[in-house]
Amino acid sequence: MKCPKCKADIEADSKFCKDCGAPIDKPVEKPVEKSAEEPSPADKLKSAASKGAPDNKDGDIYRDPKYEKQVWQGRPAWRSYYGLWAIWALLSAIVLGAAYKWADAGEPIVFLAWAVVLGAGVAILVREALFVVSLRYRLTTQRLFIHRGILTRTTDQTELIRIDDVRIKQGVVDRLVNTGDVEVMGTDETDEVVRLQSISAPAEVAEALRTHVRGARSKGSLLIEEI
Repeated sequence: MKCPKCKADIEADSKFCKDCGAPIDKPVEKPVEKSAEEPSPADKLKSAASKGAPDNKDGDIYRDPKYEKQVWQGRPAWRSYYGLWAIWALLSAIVLGAAYKWADAGEPIVFLAWAVVLGAGVAILVREALFVVSLRYRLTTQRLFIHRGILTRTTDQTELIRIDDVRIKQGVVDRLVNTGDVEVMGTDETDEVVRLQSISAPAEVAEALRTHVRGARSKGSLLIEEI
């Protein structure tokens, strides 16, 4: 540090110059103002949820088709068949146990019992695979889609503005593995009740439907049924 009068080198904490005795005036440091922190994505989502609609700076996600956004998609859950597999295992044990009790290992009745057990298992597996692969569900901020078929495909669309109520159905096994059906009831003449079958986390999907149905209705969308 240098003296402002004689330019001599002095200590940084000096109050007077050691050569000329001139007082040293130190510049007053201004307090650094903290800038407002950028809100995190989680805070943005909470703020948007408190306003009843997701954060969106592009356009109207509920009325403008250009800004329609996907919210969720899924298929029937493979684990929804756990109950049926448990019944198959129990009946298989009974059939094979009876066969080995009343006949020797090499007799035809034992081979028949194995054929019945394995055939039933293959039938259940094929049925489950066809059911899971042939159905796909998709929810956007404006519509609910149900895609059916493997080689040929049929797609049903339900406008969220038409939905009146949502119901969740779960059996005992469904509650254990967190699967179930979500029934969507609305005013669509072709599909008054739309069912999302055996999906994972049905309560979360139903809540997402409810949230975006309310968002679509809060925009005052206009639908003209008949003229």
